[in-house]
Amino acid sequence: MAGNVAGVTELHDEIELTIGPSPADDVRYSIERALERDARLDAEALSVETTGGTVTLSGSVRSWAEHDAAVDAAWAAPSVAAVRDMIVVAP
Repeated sequence: MAGNVAGVTELHDEIELTIGPSPADDVRYSIERALERDARLDAEALSVETTGGTVTLSGSVRSWAEHDAAVDAAWAAPSVAAVRDMIVVAP
């Protein structure tokens, strides 16, 4: 409380609130970045959609190791309650 500090005679509140990305966008962005960082994955071949706490992964990967890495990345994101796995393994 700056107004209660000795010697303060005037206070101007110039705080502005801005609307940022939605939490779903943050989760999707977090997962997409994790997929890009994983050298095993072709992140462009995967699609990430979020609705509430549910993440839907779709697209194709070349192996079950890639599949598991993508699903693990989705589960590791904040606020994820469910992962819908629509990924196709196509060697």
